[in-house]
Amino acid sequence: MMPEGKNVQCYPPAPDDFLSPDALAELTPQSIIERMRALTGPLRAGARQAEEQRRPIDELWDEIRASGYFYMLVPKAYGGLEASIDEIVDATLPIAEGCASTAWVAIFGLVHNRHMVAFPKAFQDELFGGGRYGIIATGTVPMGQAKHVDGGFVLNGLWKWSTCLTQADWVMLLAETEVDGQKTAGSFMVPVGDVLSIDTWTTDGMRATGTHDVAVADLFVPEHRVNLVQGRDGSGRGAQLYDNPIYRVPLSPLLAFTTAVPVVGAAKAAVELYRERLSKHVKRGTEGSQSDKQASQIRLARADTMVAVAEATVRQAMKDNLKGIELDGDEQVVFRSKLRAQMTFAAQLCRQAVQIVCESTGTSIHYLDNPLQRIWRDMMVMTSHIIFDDDVTMEQHGRGMLGLPPTTAIN
Repeated sequence: MMPEGKNVQCYPPAPDDFLSPDALAELTPQSIIERMRALTGPLRAGARQAEEQRRPIDELWDEIRASGYFYMLVPKAYGGLEASIDEIVDATLPIAEGCASTAWVAIFGLVHNRHMVAFPKAFQDELFGGGRYGIIATGTVPMGQAKHVDGGFVLNGLWKWSTCLTQADWVMLLAETEVDGQKTAGSFMVPVGDVLSIDTWTTDGMRATGTHDVAVADLFVPEHRVNLVQGRDGSGRGAQLYDNPIYRVPLSPLLAFTTAVPVVGAAKAAVELYRERLSKHVKRGTEGSQSDKQASQIRLARADTMVAVAEATVRQAMKDNLKGIELDGDEQVVFRSKLRAQMTFAAQLCRQAVQIVCESTGTSIHYLDNPLQRIWRDMMVMTSHIIFDDDVTMEQHGRGMLGLPPTTAIN
């Protein structure tokens, strides 16, 4: 039985709305990066509208899609780019510097294509064939239930926080099941038109991410759309089918990376907005521009340095994650915890940097058309993600350093 609730409108790509074979053949990561840099201004100008309508602005989202951004982690065997870590960061930061919500939707949609290599080859052909990609929302908590039947599974469940749902054409749903008497968990790929999209994402920040709830009732999912290999260490079909290490990396640091890039981009935007404001702002009761004030100069430099360190940390941690495939068992668990801790620390630096500049901006920051207050709200929501739980993450890293086993399921 489906739960009650207001149904949210989704806007998946049209079946034929992908790059032509000629355009795909000419596509390069650098061309995508250049187009994304040109979008920062329009995205920033439209960020308030995006949060008011609670999804990305159509014409700007179309520009991101037309740039080829979502091909960056599609396997080369299907015409994709298999872009490097730096190329993914360089293409995503300009989006986040314009609108954190849009960047969050974009990078999650991008990285979820990487996860599809763990599914049967038949589904990869269905998803990527003909020069396509997926914009894939997810539902992981709480887990649903799936019953194994002839030819597939019957799926039931209600999942919360399905990021990028409003833009998605597929939803990847996590559920418990039993196969040949063995209990296991699986990921089930469902067309967005087959789920109930429940309007729940009414928040004070990251309002345009479309992170609503989804539900299905007695939905048949064919066998080829199911992945029963949940390898946190990066093992699975992708490791056998593709040589690129990005398809074999440990998963929890990859999630931390995906989440951290928009955080860094938003913090970079806050520092730049503060710098621009200092040159023309005179505080009431004082003389001279704020740019001449030593305290403002110190705040600007401190925030800029914190964000630069955070960006470098995120880039390097994800590059280090590519080496995680060489580790096994407990050694890799410790390694994953360390990388998560590093990216959590980077996210905390970004949040502190935004706080530093916002504290010195005055009451005018609280007008809703001031982009700094939106960045502050977005930052608070982004860094509240479970992957950035500072107490838990640092505890797990500390336990690993001491030779103790992890105490959390996300490791």
